[in-house]
Amino acid sequence: MPETVTLPGLASMVPPARVVVRNILRGTPRVDDAELIVSELASNAVRHSRARDGGEFRVTVDVGPGRVRIEVADPGAGPPVEIPADERDQYGRGLEIVAAFADKWGHDRAADGASVYWAELMWEPTDG
Repeated sequence: MPETVTLPGLASMVPPARVVVRNILRGTPRVDDAELIVSELASNAVRHSRARDGGEFRVTVDVGPGRVRIEVADPGAGPPVEIPADERDQYGRGLEIVAAFADKWGHDRAADGASVYWAELMWEPTDG
């Protein structure tokens, strides 16, 4: 059964999102990758969506034998955020990181404009 947590659209809520994923996946071989991925997706939600304007974002973790799907849903695109020139090298690589660590990933948009970014990780299941 998937586990979901809804958090305020604040940068300070990215670490709690990582903790949620770490606690759910404790003992699995891809826990570090999953924590990195949720960090990137949650950061995007609070930086680039209406979540940052007093909204919320939702993290859903669905674990099965040898796999996990992580989803970060936000209320959709907010006004553009201008990144200062001296900070541009630090930003804009989040989805590249997700692509590098996930086995599959993607993005869905609901009719109301909400966005769901998702990533799937797999590993060899163990008995026991």
